[in-house]
Amino acid sequence: MQKQRIQWLLALGFLFLGLPSQVQAQEPPQRTRLTPARNPEQVPTARYGRGEAVDLSLIVEEWRDRYPAIAIYACSCRADTCGDTSIWPYRAFSQYQSFVALGAQNAASNEENGFNCFDMESGERP
Repeated sequence: MQKQRIQWLLALGFLFLGLPSQVQAQEPPQRTRLTPARNPEQVPTARYGRGEAVDLSLIVEEWRDRYPAIAIYACSCRADTCGDTSIWPYRAFSQYQSFVALGAQNAASNEENGFNCFDMESGERP
């Protein structure tokens, strides 16, 4: 049925658009589900959480890919020292150092630990 429908639509295209009649209807390719090729231990957030120096833009890219509907916040330390090493990003910061937070709840939690956070797109506070 599907193949007949495609052939019928192609025939109409030949008549109205003057397409060459040698074009044959083809079955649509079978879709296969791709599995992620990334090793979970090598994604930027995992590396950053282990203390590696990772460009924050890589973390933003990872989050935009995985969580497109969640706001990402830029946070900067406003005190002499900031942070809570028991939660991500598992490190302490000195004044003016920055990092990113995923979602308003995480950004608000970081503000309680001495940071100023702003939505990277809207500029709004958490």
